[in-house]
Amino acid sequence: MKNAPQIDGFIGAGVVLSGRLVFEGTLRIDGKFQGEIDSSGTLVVGEGAFIDSMSINVDIALISGEVRGVVEAKTKVELHSRSRVYGDIKTPVLVVYKGAFFEGYCEMSKYRQTPSNQVAIEIEG
Repeated sequence: MKNAPQIDGFIGAGVVLSGRLVFEGTLRIDGKFQGEIDSSGTLVVGEGAFIDSMSINVDIALISGEVRGVVEAKTKVELHSRSRVYGDIKTPVLVVYKGAFFEGYCEMSKYRQTPSNQVAIEIEG
């Protein structure tokens, strides 16, 4: 993952959790999680991770694993090369790397805060 942030919390591979997840800072998930995620921080979804959530509300979402559900990020969502997202994305900035898979709707206009001379969608190769 390019420019990986410092990790404050970690849910490792082989761990299965369900419920409501609230955190501050940066949380990385490499295991499986089912439920709601609510944070003002950064969510990092590792390559082997699986998240099934009706609601993911974070500041930044960096996704390399599989996510099913609605992802709402105040700043941006990055879909890395091995990511698979089935569901809707709501964010002002969406970065999609080559090899990422996304099936769903993306809503940006409501969340867009970038000046008109900046690109809100970036496609990385």
